[in-house]
Amino acid sequence: MKTNLKDYIFKIPSFIDASICDKTVSEMNNITFEEHKFYNPETKQYAPRSGSQELSMSWENVSTSNLIGKKLWHAIKAYQDNYDFPWFSSWQGYTKLRFNKYAENKKMALHVDHIHSMFDGEKKGIPILSVLGVLNDDFEGGEFYIINEKTNLSKGDVIIFPSNFMYPHKVEPVTKGTRYSYISWIW
Repeated sequence: MKTNLKDYIFKIPSFIDASICDKTVSEMNNITFEEHKFYNPETKQYAPRSGSQELSMSWENVSTSNLIGKKLWHAIKAYQDNYDFPWFSSWQGYTKLRFNKYAENKKMALHVDHIHSMFDGEKKGIPILSVLGVLNDDFEGGEFYIINEKTNLSKGDVIIFPSNFMYPHKVEPVTKGTRYSYISWIW
């Protein structure tokens, strides 16, 4: 077993074909986005942490959503096979894609993905892995940081990491253009 936390951050370059990324981004212009908000368990309310700088998000589908979702199964399997832990031989499922849109000056505040609120209905559990994919790279700024280290991500890349308090991450403000990504959580 590895003891460096960064050893459990798994990046797959060019995981999603560029043409699928382009089609997804073009169709994202036709879906509805809302401001991203974090849940505060003390107040039991959702609110942005970055004031007016918080990104926009959407749970709506585009024509490529199912294709990307099915491909994610292979990314999760690759993560599992890479570490070959006898105690991590399966998972219950993974959420549908949530699309993220970072217009100029938008970012995501430092946070962790220990999101239990999405698993209090039909799905039971807590997220164990976060799967983040980048859909374009024709923007400036918007750098992804995890455990205080910048991780370069390009169009089509996917990164998988544990969804717990030891993996804080953020996206710096976009300075030019628009950054598009998606996220899914495994439980």
